[in-house]
Amino acid sequence: MPEYYISSTKCAIQERQTKRNGKVYDVVFRITSLDGEEKQKKLSGYKSKGAAKAAHAKFITEHCELVKNNPLKKRVKEKEDPRPQLPSVGKLFELHLQGITNQTKQSSIYDRKKVFNSFILPYYENAPITDLTKEELYKWQDNLWATVNPSTREHYSYEYLCKIRMHFAAFLAWVETRHSFHNAFPDVVKPKRRISKRETEIWTREQFEQFIAVVDNPVYHALFTTAFFTGRRKGELFALTQKDVDLKKKQITVNKSLTTRTTTGNTYEITSTKADKSQKIPVCDRVIEELKAYKGTAPFFFSRDGGASPLSDTSMQRAFTAYCEKAGVPKIRFHDLRHSYVSMLIHLGANFTVIADLIGDTVEQVTKTYGHMYISDKLEIVSKIK
Repeated sequence: MPEYYISSTKCAIQERQTKRNGKVYDVVFRITSLDGEEKQKKLSGYKSKGAAKAAHAKFITEHCELVKNNPLKKRVKEKEDPRPQLPSVGKLFELHLQGITNQTKQSSIYDRKKVFNSFILPYYENAPITDLTKEELYKWQDNLWATVNPSTREHYSYEYLCKIRMHFAAFLAWVETRHSFHNAFPDVVKPKRRISKRETEIWTREQFEQFIAVVDNPVYHALFTTAFFTGRRKGELFALTQKDVDLKKKQITVNKSLTTRTTTGNTYEITSTKADKSQKIPVCDRVIEELKAYKGTAPFFFSRDGGASPLSDTSMQRAFTAYCEKAGVPKIRFHDLRHSYVSMLIHLGANFTVIADLIGDTVEQVTKTYGHMYISDKLEIVSKIK
């Protein structure tokens, strides 16, 4: 006679570091006891993923019976709670995606699916939504904060963990609104930051000039110069077409964005901007001269090999890093060119309202995120204190 029931042979393998044994692997899966109680089961401390999977297979073979519907559990649930049973987490997530498709950007849906497939559905795909009690959600959160990224062998960043948590919270809030479900997630306190927040890095104008001097590819030369002197997002620049660039009026029309995070199978999609705005932004003479010299002819202004396709994100990232090394400047992210532009504007005395309009953001976000000042500005201000 089995000791437990299981409705799926799926499991999640987690990697963690221990002081005594170094790197070990745990296997987590769902079981149902003979009295109908469904819960999470963890087998811990295996030296390899293969050993963890073998332990899981051995456990379910020796102790479990695979059933699609547990009649005992159903009778117990009906006796305890006369309300109709809600669908499983997996089924509700499918309904959730259908419900938000027409009101959410494709890139956001892509991110949510990726998060659920990696960090939520392996635990709860077949579990009733009512199993997500406050205690169960705390267990999930504790496991998440202890999870190691298999690619880097390090814990995930605090920002990414909060992003995962945010996607789960949004889903549960949606279920609460649409169904008779008590959402316990607001009562689950978010853990404090484990390490200090990464300080945003910027380049000064001098560092950018040192960098751009070694860029020998005309497409990248034009792209990096435009990014540094406009502060626009990468997707907005990649989506620029020839008709968006008006060299006579010295302005660029920003009304769309390109994303490679698609759910359609396409290589890329063109969507609205992050703020859903359409702007005609003025650009400085340096950008105008750069774009005149570039003389792109493809539909996308920054195209790949002069063809009809936009520039490749991965190729651009590799080139950007390589040029940083060649120029001997600090390695920053492409997005940090946006921070650098804002810092330069602050250094030149621009107010935050003007800055927000130029980069397509809010004044509040500029104040919070982009208020970086040159070190020379800090020294000058401090020197005035008598």
